[in-house]
Amino acid sequence: SSPWPRLHISFFPAPLKQQASGTMARTLAALLAAALLGGASGLLTGRLAANATFTVNDRVYVDGSLFAESAAIGDNLGCTEHKGTSSFKVCGCGVKVVAHLMTECQTYKQYDTQIGHCNCANSGCDEKVLQSGYTSQFNWQAASFEVTAC
Repeated sequence: SSPWPRLHISFFPAPLKQQASGTMARTLAALLAAALLGGASGLLTGRLAANATFTVNDRVYVDGSLFAESAAIGDNLGCTEHKGTSSFKVCGCGVKVVAHLMTECQTYKQYDTQIGHCNCANSGCDEKVLQSGYTSQFNWQAASFEVTAC
């Protein structure tokens, strides 16, 4: 038994403290549900993209070489690592490519570029050399790229 009285300090009165912890639990549950649904949504859209139909006009060129065309594009959907290139070309309106400076298709500021029109009224190919720079332009090389259906 100490001669000093025990001091109990609380930042919230008891009813408010219980209410705050209940609110926190509900918030965490909502965040968890959103993350799970977001993951399920990503799986669903990935599954739908895998079932996309590509035409003979759809072609993807990487570094000047044909990467995939027509129905074979479906086998190449998703992220692909690459040794590095600045040159991409996408033909047709059913496919697009997003080139990334980072590996594993991670986004990084202005170094994510979409190639592909996704507009069937535009019959031309979309060809891009990846460039950046404010005062003088320079080519940057993609370490990965993602092929998706439009």
